[in-house]
Amino acid sequence: PAAAKTPPDAPIARTPSSTTPPVAAKTPPDAPIVRTPSSTTPPVAAKTPPDAPTARTPSSTTPPAAAKTPPDAPTARTPSSTTPPAVVKTPADAERPEDTTTSLARGLEAYGRGDYAETVAIIRPLAERGDPTAQSRLAALYERGAGVEQDFSEAARWYRKAAEAGDALAQQSLGSMLGEGRGVAHDDAEAIVWWTRAAEHGVAAAQTSLGNAYYAGAGVGKDDIAALQWWRKAAVQGFPPAQERLAFAYAHGVGLERSDKQAMFWYRSAAEQGLAPAQVELAERYRRGSKPDTLTESVRWYRIAAAQGYPPAQHGLAGAYALGAGVKQDYAEAARLYRQAAEQGYAPAQKALAGLYLKGEGVPKSRDEAERWMRRATDGAEPTPAAPPSPVAR
Repeated sequence: PAAAKTPPDAPIARTPSSTTPPVAAKTPPDAPIVRTPSSTTPPVAAKTPPDAPTARTPSSTTPPAAAKTPPDAPTARTPSSTTPPAVVKTPADAERPEDTTTSLARGLEAYGRGDYAETVAIIRPLAERGDPTAQSRLAALYERGAGVEQDFSEAARWYRKAAEAGDALAQQSLGSMLGEGRGVAHDDAEAIVWWTRAAEHGVAAAQTSLGNAYYAGAGVGKDDIAALQWWRKAAVQGFPPAQERLAFAYAHGVGLERSDKQAMFWYRSAAEQGLAPAQVELAERYRRGSKPDTLTESVRWYRIAAAQGYPPAQHGLAGAYALGAGVKQDYAEAARLYRQAAEQGYAPAQKALAGLYLKGEGVPKSRDEAERWMRRATDGAEPTPAAPPSPVAR
């Protein structure tokens, strides 16, 4: 880029999401039950700006069916919340006995208090009697290891029961476990079946996953327009990972004409909801502006994302300190931030830290330390961590 240039030993990395779509947007082990925002106020649906370009018209108005999930992408995750989760309606809800409804509400209330043992005690009998919402919540507890010993196989078993009964969130979660091979054999084709069912019920995470699959051409012919359709469906619901993907589409002309203005709109929408990859993308775009005000804004977004522990952001902020770009030059602070990212296995930061040790900038000069970090970077022993949790999911 034409912006402040980074020395070879301290590159400012681009976020992986710029080139590779995330794998299944799903609920993770650390937040399996609550699929609503931590705030009691639901997110406002993101609106497309009035001057948004029109996507090219596909051959069909219905997005094609199932595709395999890209295998190497990071996962967008949903945080836990102290707010009891809303119950997603299923066909079984209309037939649920009143005592079951009351018990289920008590179980969700116990979860909201953080009393997972009581949650399990209440909802397990309901799950065993066939209530799909209880089955889905019990599966999530097993996935997380909350109130029970973590057991992905048991989680997948209960998700399947609930998914087959029509629980849309269970369908999404089962698809994710199949796509990742957690608790079940890896099966992309079946994962897509469940994602498609959930997506058709409006589950934004499943819609995002389908968009990723079509963009990668995994399991079907590559179809940028279908990818764009699914990403947009999820993005307008306010789902940050889909907004980041839609921004990527505008930035790179995926299924429509390129528009930097629209890309910035959607990157900012996702970034303002706390999605670290979008925050890093904004930071890098401001960095390329090279002007004092844009460099300051770049540092601000790097700092916000770095505070979440996201290695590309820590690396980018370290690069700003090393160069004095938008902030006073400080090699010691650069070394501290590079180390944070390097210790998480982020190879660009490991190489940059090695460079600082070699020159003695911000750290004591040490060829041994330089060689140690360079070996870790070239060995590739540790994968780059996934993005931190997205604060809003549906």
